[in-house]
Amino acid sequence: MDVTMNVYYEEDGETGQQIPVWILLHDAKGADWSKTLYVRLNGPFEAHGLDEWDEDLLALSVPDHVYVRHPKNQALVGLHLPTLRAYVERQTSIATEPIGILDIDRLLLRISDVEDVLQYNVRTLLPRHLAGER
Repeated sequence: MDVTMNVYYEEDGETGQQIPVWILLHDAKGADWSKTLYVRLNGPFEAHGLDEWDEDLLALSVPDHVYVRHPKNQALVGLHLPTLRAYVERQTSIATEPIGILDIDRLLLRISDVEDVLQYNVRTLLPRHLAGER
């Protein structure tokens, strides 16, 4: 499955440089929710500032317990979709306006979660010309 990605940057308060904070995956509706989805973290990306975030955009923030390592390639991050599906089903069972798993088209990955859980340095995998520039 091909997904398109956007990276959202914000300014570091100490250095003033733009640092990547979120990765937004588009086209998740075609995912096979019974498998692990691997995402290549070395691009291509379209860079955006947080001020460009579309507030009307429905996106699911991926919880940290869903991330898995690829056994051979550090540039790939896995999202264990059966675990994500169970998480969504638990959360929507108590929601006033539940959504179905097939309604989810965008997934939001917090870069710090990926780095913490998988012990990856994602920022080194992002294209150099995007890190710090927009």
